[in-house]
Amino acid sequence: MAEVSDFRYLVVPHTHWDREWYLPFEFFRLRLGSVVDGVLDTLERDPSFTSFTLDGQAIVLEDYAEVRPENAGRLQALLDAGRLEAGPSYVLPDEILVGAESLVRNLLLGRLVCRRFGVEPSGAGYLPDSFGHPAQLPQILAGFGIRTFLFSRGMGDEADDVGVVFRWRAGPAEVV
Repeated sequence: MAEVSDFRYLVVPHTHWDREWYLPFEFFRLRLGSVVDGVLDTLERDPSFTSFTLDGQAIVLEDYAEVRPENAGRLQALLDAGRLEAGPSYVLPDEILVGAESLVRNLLLGRLVCRRFGVEPSGAGYLPDSFGHPAQLPQILAGFGIRTFLFSRGMGDEADDVGVVFRWRAGPAEVV
């Protein structure tokens, strides 16, 4: 058996953000302000805390900028420095409830918002909270140059057979 020291561990600080869930949108939006305030404070204070991922959705940037316009410069400086990452989606969709066209348009809008903030969207398909994923998702993500997919739900018993790191193929060539 391998020793713990034989492995390399990576910690990716991030948040999963439910824009609206068991309380009204306005409540969660105000909470977002406090959460991102803390992230900005930490990144500015501690250079060894190199980066933070603001979920897989670009709308977090818009919401925070609207709630805390006085922090626009701080947010932009950390985005420009590559220490904050957002997207590639505009919002995190329930992939089972929407069609492929909606997923494509969501990624297009996420890219547009990130670029409006002067940064490229995350290169990872980050969809942690959907209860299932369409078979063509690797093809959709690959169409945006995304070759990595991060998720936590929607796998079922297959994880026992394929493990937690695997290649998912859609069509003859598209793999994430």
